[in-house]
Amino acid sequence: MLRIGQLARSAGFSAKTLRYYEDLGLLRPSRRSASNYRLYDGAAVGRLAFVRRAQGLGLCLEDIRRILEISDEGRVPCEHVIGVVDRELDRITAQFGRLHELRKEFLGLRLRLSEALESGDARPGKACPCFQKEGEE
Repeated sequence: MLRIGQLARSAGFSAKTLRYYEDLGLLRPSRRSASNYRLYDGAAVGRLAFVRRAQGLGLCLEDIRRILEISDEGRVPCEHVIGVVDRELDRITAQFGRLHELRKEFLGLRLRLSEALESGDARPGKACPCFQKEGEE
């Protein structure tokens, strides 16, 4: 059995984070010692490895908690995870669209600035073309 500090070191989290995860329902001590220390079994390390991987994918703690909860109930969480993954894919797709539009704006700005430098429109005392929208003078 591991105390919270030992578990934190072996899993690469702080003890404070593990207490927070306990409050959220992501982690539960197996039992408490006679001195009332939290004690965790070896499965807690694997559970925390899952939490770290899921966070690395961008899943929020509430989604992670629900996946673990379903698993703790003895059910297979795959259907729920598919829903989470689909939602995240939609979010990523929308983000790609926003990034594509942002890239187009920066390319346009870059072109306008280069043209202003080449044409002599960019000079001291005159507003920088970067502050003007395309088509404005």
